[in-house]
Amino acid sequence: MKRPLGTALLVLGGLLLAGCGLLEEVPVLPPDRAPEVRASAGEDLESIILRWNEAERATYYEILRAPVAQGPYEPLDSTGSMSFTDRVGTENQGKWYWYKVRACNAAGCGPESAPVRGYAGRPPKPEGLQASQGTYSNKVVISWNEMPGATSYQVFRDPSPQPGCQGLCVLESDVRETVYEDALVRAGLRYRYAIRACNTWGCSELSDVVVGCVSPCPPLFSEDEK
Repeated sequence: MKRPLGTALLVLGGLLLAGCGLLEEVPVLPPDRAPEVRASAGEDLESIILRWNEAERATYYEILRAPVAQGPYEPLDSTGSMSFTDRVGTENQGKWYWYKVRACNAAGCGPESAPVRGYAGRPPKPEGLQASQGTYSNKVVISWNEMPGATSYQVFRDPSPQPGCQGLCVLESDVRETVYEDALVRAGLRYRYAIRACNTWGCSELSDVVVGCVSPCPPLFSEDEK
């Protein structure tokens, strides 16, 4: 803060005084609470939009970003508003970014918010896929973690019930829940499953592959079949 030379300055009760004139109010303490932050998930093709609540005594906010939840978090930008648009570009759609925000004023910055993650464009790779192994005698049930911003999921299976389709082939292309029951199965086989999450902008890459079977499950021949 630049001050005129030769001016007598006095800070009293949070007010900056110069001679007999009141110049400006200086916060006595930095904000003591972190804002509650939300990050968009596929809301925009090339940008992630952060929004948060107003923090008491804040005059601006610092945004930090990291490629993973554990960090490291690096300063990205600052703003005087309660939202920020991170333009990551279409080349980075379908990629998670992690964020923290802290409220600041002339006295300093408060604590960092809890980390949140968001993505631009199509969804990232789905997580948490599981398949039943011998739980049922007439079906394999698969389930997965909900993908924020996804409107549907595609289920893939190998071997496929479709004649002539080799490898992982589409079993169902418009699943609206995070669980799927596959009844086109028989005992004595192990089935490989994967999924993709989809939204307005497209579909994610395939999830990790899991294996399921009906009771009684056939014996394992390799670690890859687990």
